[in-house]
Amino acid sequence: MRAHRRNKHIGLLAAVAALAALLIPYATSGEEEAAAATATSIVYDPGPRLRCYSASDESGGTNYGNDSRDCGAIDEPGRVDDSCTWFGYSSPRGTQCPAWRFVTYGWDENRLRQYPGYDHQVQGPSGSPLKLVLQNNSRNLQDQCELKEVAFSYEYVGSSLERRADGKEYNFSDGRTKVSYDASVEQSGDFRCAERRAILTTDFIYRTARGLNLISVVHYDPGAFSRPNEDGVLWSNGCKDGEGRPSGCRVTVPGQRIEPGRTTRIDVDFTEVARQYARYLGGEPAPSPSQIEAVQVVNSTKGADLKAEVSHADVTVE
Repeated sequence: MRAHRRNKHIGLLAAVAALAALLIPYATSGEEEAAAATATSIVYDPGPRLRCYSASDESGGTNYGNDSRDCGAIDEPGRVDDSCTWFGYSSPRGTQCPAWRFVTYGWDENRLRQYPGYDHQVQGPSGSPLKLVLQNNSRNLQDQCELKEVAFSYEYVGSSLERRADGKEYNFSDGRTKVSYDASVEQSGDFRCAERRAILTTDFIYRTARGLNLISVVHYDPGAFSRPNEDGVLWSNGCKDGEGRPSGCRVTVPGQRIEPGRTTRIDVDFTEVARQYARYLGGEPAPSPSQIEAVQVVNSTKGADLKAEVSHADVTVE
């Protein structure tokens, strides 16, 4: 998805590719147990558990659906933001933002809950981990080889992301940053495009002096969308924009596999991933400052039908 800040929204998903392989654990089991005791969640609504969200069309730059029924459960001074009046939720503290989002790219809103088309659903009672359904059906579109994406997104300080105890934003350099969630996937039918794209990725976005960096880790890729290079990298932008000018660095790499029809616990240590692929991140994977901007789970297709379900999500810093 394109990067912009309309209605405090971020997306950098369009450049993502896919392949799947198991990441090598960084720590021993004893070290992992010790780290788990000191891990700090940096999102207001782990799970998510609350219906305090919006639905955004990234390509159109609009928000077309809001649900604020549970926002009162996370009334926080750090969430007050007058730029979110469009969301329609105001507490005694003031206007507040959605705690998370559904985000689409490439879909017209009139294709919501149509076939071919897309859908996003919230299942389960508020207060318990909700199941988020991401449906992305582009197999029988007339323009079937255009990129289509449906994502779940934690984003922005004061919206999804908390601040540190000193009031400053969390930086990628503040500690070991990890993302975890349960996921399942199901592809229906075959591929209709030369680019066999029906992928699920975890995307981590952080701001550096160079610009926005994106690390995209692929968990499901039945079409073998892209061949990895000698380092296992599926795609990178060489830290340059489309016109060859220096910009933020974007890299897509293989990650923990998801088998279709089986719910899998995904755990991505983005600090270790950044270290492993530092040369694709300007040689400085976690500079200071490096403000954490967003974490997204992205269902991305071209001429394929893919359903994903996500729950029990969290973003932590150790």
